[in-house]
Amino acid sequence: MLKNTPSKVTLNYQETQEETDPEGYTLIYEQEIMCQIIVDEGDQQQTQETLNVRVFILGSEQTLERMKIELSCENDLFFHFIHDINEAAFQKIKDGQQLTASFIDYPAICIKCLDKAHKDPNKYSAVLRITQEGDAVIEIIQHTEYKNVELIQFQFFSLPEDAIRMAITKKYQKVKQRLSQMENKLKDINDVVKVKNPQLLLQMQRMNR
Repeated sequence: MLKNTPSKVTLNYQETQEETDPEGYTLIYEQEIMCQIIVDEGDQQQTQETLNVRVFILGSEQTLERMKIELSCENDLFFHFIHDINEAAFQKIKDGQQLTASFIDYPAICIKCLDKAHKDPNKYSAVLRITQEGDAVIEIIQHTEYKNVELIQFQFFSLPEDAIRMAITKKYQKVKQRLSQMENKLKDINDVVKVKNPQLLLQMQRMNR
């Protein structure tokens, strides 16, 4: 456990803010992390998957109201789990995991632990355990020479079906928008090449046939 967590962990939110979701949460961290997934279905099934991990906050660095961690998977559009807490819920986490930090520091602590699993998977690993009820726990584990040490764990619940549909729709719209931007960029390149070197444009078009 993070018994010796420093009382203040600095995190520059301004450098990481990229988007705000419809509920007003601001994205402060996004990363792909290799995760061992254990599904409890009588006989435990284990797989390795790359999960997209996103950390959001509601409020600011000085006035944190809530924070949430979202897990999703490109290989399974309906795989969607969330860890969403306020200060009252954090107190239970703090007591249960012997954390010494305050709620205002919790997002930075989460990011620090998640980033360890991303940057150094040989020394740190992320293990996601999914129960038969559909809830899940993710553990960040440090591997030492003599034993494995759990740094922190997060309780997740699966999103309702309507929320998953909204998430898939949003992802579809984002990909569609990116595709449109790429098509416009390709058109601009074609227009320039057509003026500067029509013969080259013909060669490029033949290559795509």
